Amino acid sequence: MHIIPYLNLAGTAEEAMNFYQGIFGGTIEITRWSDMPPNPKMPVSEDWQNKVMHGALTISDTVSVYAADSVTEDEDKYASSVFLHVEFDSEDELREAFEGLSAGGRVNMQVDQMFWGAVYGDLVDKYGIGWGFHYQMPEEAD
Repeated sequence: MHIIPYLNLAGTAEEAMNFYQGIFGGTIEITRWSDMPPNPKMPVSEDWQNKVMHGALTISDTVSVYAADSVTEDEDKYASSVFLHVEFDSEDELREAFEGLSAGGRVNMQVDQMFWGAVYGDLVDKYGIGWGFHYQMPEEAD
């Protein structure tokens, strides 16, 4: 099994995916609403044709994030609360990603050493997506 977070955004999916790619790397593949065959049950306005119907940011063999520009009328109710938790391989990697994702967002907890032997911080990025950053520090030898 492989669980992939899917972000429903209000017209900013491509921008968000490019932002995340700049921080985490990877490759982006996009299918636009204009690529979809016409469907009278799901009309898409002319100004929405170039938006993202489905986008995939593949960061590694086991890490991907999907995103789409939702065409629902009530975007705030459609896009539910999302919190992505990222485990890092080093504190430096964590701090670099935290700094990048905090641009234009809101920091809830500054990166700091925690009582459970980890470095942790969290924020809500400029697209309203919550992020937790975690690096478990190696145990000290006795």
